[in-house]
Amino acid sequence: MAPTTCLDFPQLKDDVTTIVQDAVLSSLDGKAYDQAKVNDWVNTITASCIDDLKRLCQNFKYIATCCIKQKKGGGLDVDSSCYWDEKSDGACFVKWENSSMQVVISIYGLAI
Repeated sequence: MAPTTCLDFPQLKDDVTTIVQDAVLSSLDGKAYDQAKVNDWVNTITASCIDDLKRLCQNFKYIATCCIKQKKGGGLDVDSSCYWDEKSDGACFVKWENSSMQVVISIYGLAI
């Protein structure tokens, strides 16, 4: 993926969503929740997202968070609040789940 000339994070949202979904699928597709592997999965997913986002557009500082929770009937509520320039900065949230786990990934792009 060649670097993109971009000024606004909102224009990248579809590309960011694709990057996150690809990172999650490559790490978790076909796998069942395993507490011993969660830390490695989180590290792999966030590192993959950041690496691909840097290649997509270098005009931003990126923040990636990942939460993996075992499905046992409990809820998972996630929220964030930011003070930024709504025209250039932005966030993307991706949810993914299978029969044994729920995953929420948050990506924040802050213009340099």
